[in-house]
Amino acid sequence: MGPWCFFVMMAISPLLVYSRTQVSNSKLAFNFTWPTKKASEVEGDLILGGLMMVHERHEDITCGPVMPQGGIQALETMLFTIDQINPILSSTVGFTIGAHILDDCDKDTYGLEQAVAFIKGSISNIDDTEYKCLDGTVPDVRNKVISGVVGASSSGTSIQVANLLRLFKIPQVSFFSSSPELSNKQRFEYFTRTIPSDHHQVMAIVQMIRFLKWTYISILYEESTYGIKAFEELEVLLAKNNICIAVKERLVKDSGVAGEAAYNGIVQKLNSKPKAKGVIIFGSDQEVSGVMRAVRRNNLTANFNWIGSDGWAGRLLVSEGNEPEVEGTLAFLPQAHPVRGFDNYFLSLTPLNNKRNPWFIEFWENHFQCRYPSSPPTPYNQDWHRTCTGQEKLTPESVEFEGQLQYVSDAVLAFANAFKDMHQTLCHGRKGLCKEMVPIDGSELLKYLRRVEFTGLSGDRFQFDDFGDGPARYDLIHFKQVSPGRYRRLRIGEYHSGQLKLDTNGMYLPF
Repeated sequence: MGPWCFFVMMAISPLLVYSRTQVSNSKLAFNFTWPTKKASEVEGDLILGGLMMVHERHEDITCGPVMPQGGIQALETMLFTIDQINPILSSTVGFTIGAHILDDCDKDTYGLEQAVAFIKGSISNIDDTEYKCLDGTVPDVRNKVISGVVGASSSGTSIQVANLLRLFKIPQVSFFSSSPELSNKQRFEYFTRTIPSDHHQVMAIVQMIRFLKWTYISILYEESTYGIKAFEELEVLLAKNNICIAVKERLVKDSGVAGEAAYNGIVQKLNSKPKAKGVIIFGSDQEVSGVMRAVRRNNLTANFNWIGSDGWAGRLLVSEGNEPEVEGTLAFLPQAHPVRGFDNYFLSLTPLNNKRNPWFIEFWENHFQCRYPSSPPTPYNQDWHRTCTGQEKLTPESVEFEGQLQYVSDAVLAFANAFKDMHQTLCHGRKGLCKEMVPIDGSELLKYLRRVEFTGLSGDRFQFDDFGDGPARYDLIHFKQVSPGRYRRLRIGEYHSGQLKLDTNGMYLPF
């Protein structure tokens, strides 16, 4: 690549200092590189960047184990949607969409470092009459130009990435980032999302608490933009409804990974207020699973009624192995339907037919607890002595699907429809990309993006609201034991247009 402009280096260098420190300060030593730099690539005329939490966070080694649901399945949903839309685009407008997808390991600083790849090829978005390299020449760029970015998953990472992408006028559509802070378009002009803001989820939770006639509750919230902003809105709305807070505790997230002692202390504080049996937890799956294990260690399994948030209540990572502790949980999850055809597509994947996903072998090893022949070492496959044959089979019984993959698919389709509408206006019906779309003007694309309306692969109609957020529709989900040792998430109501509708038949609370 040719020389970087001084402008570009000055713009991004301060953002990267802390991120690189995080990567290099590993407390655990390996005789191999971890994490390794990988990308999932799809060729196309217009390239979408993707930022996925393929791995969990880990305090000591930056990237933890692979995340099957919110990571691998979300990534594959993006690829599947591109597969579905490209034949239509090719035949109607004469261009296709490609992808360059990276892993943020659910860590905002690491995600920011990965996102720098998205702007390297987008120097052409800068008016070169205003910005020059030090020798006066126009930047020599051979990286692919990223027209838009799908992601990130967590609100904290999306905030960091949005601050970078706006400098280069690259639109961003997140699928899971729901913090109310991101609705502020003065700060996050180029950020949009298919999922609704947590502002609506908070209102739904308070309506539910009023229905249950609870007047004294506790709140746990994660140490992140997602948790803190939700807590701030909860605190105000609960006070307006004369609902008192007994215990309010932060769950460590952005500053590290908490140990067992920290979680033990939190559940003991909850138990010190026996009249406050109801507990709202606004957090993510990794943190909440730590809370549930602490509940079990302290023999407090039947002592609490949980009101969950969408960051954990639908995730296998929390409930698997903690079913008695999670039982009774009520949670509002953004309303979503299956992406048509995706289940069969995903179950048909193998390491042999899925070369475009460089993390799929890690998923395969994790799922079948075996070591794939010639696979690179990771911190998590060193103790697996059984060899994978490659003939293992993913089945509906062995794979639990993430319930909100629709939002990933809708994010890709939002870009696809914006590209198509832009092409119709600028290229006047001529097939292929005309010069007015090479490269894409991000500020113009944003206008088309905010106006899209379409029917997604889920069958649902989609359009952004006035804040660039997804429609505020929620299902009320109840985690319940339906037969001895068998648990299910049951839909018992919905929240739509500010109204709570529910069916209390069969609702189970521990007391």
